[in-house]
Amino acid sequence: MAAEKSMRTDALRNRARLVEAARELFAEVGVESAAMNDVARRAGVGPGTLWRHFPNKDALLAEIVGQSLDGLAELAAELLASESRDFLRRWVDALVRHIAATRGMSASFMQASGGCGGPLDERGRSVERAAADLVARAVELGLVRADLAGAELIRLAAAVVWVNEAAAPPDTTERLLDLVFTGIEV
Repeated sequence: MAAEKSMRTDALRNRARLVEAARELFAEVGVESAAMNDVARRAGVGPGTLWRHFPNKDALLAEIVGQSLDGLAELAAELLASESRDFLRRWVDALVRHIAATRGMSASFMQASGGCGGPLDERGRSVERAAADLVARAVELGLVRADLAGAELIRLAAAVVWVNEAAAPPDTTERLLDLVFTGIEV
């Protein structure tokens, strides 16, 4: 992040274009099938620009997944500061979208990086803390069961994504989340 602050405007713009191009390409063809040169071409930059920003595919994956994790943590902070009573559902909806969008990327990255101890650990912990804070507030307001933990909420969201991917109906996410919330609400 500190390196980003010292980058020139055009370098920042190129970096953002590379991340977006990779996100799209990985979603279309999968992480394993996507070639780094195709990412550069899609972003409209040369391969040298890509390699300057991201020395390998793992670095690019870490940035994509990391940005999404950062967005979840930021959303949690905004929701905690709001007066909205549906804050937990709104955050879980965003979490489900994150898990669905980065599922293959996260798995590929975790396999390549060896799992724990990698560059996403702190960002992942910030999402875990955010989940715990949101659940604590929901418990305090009497919205959810007192025995619910933030980590359990994350696992429930992951389960919804997993079941939805294997489901015969095209998209059962909303229905499954309704059932989850019926189970955790008081």
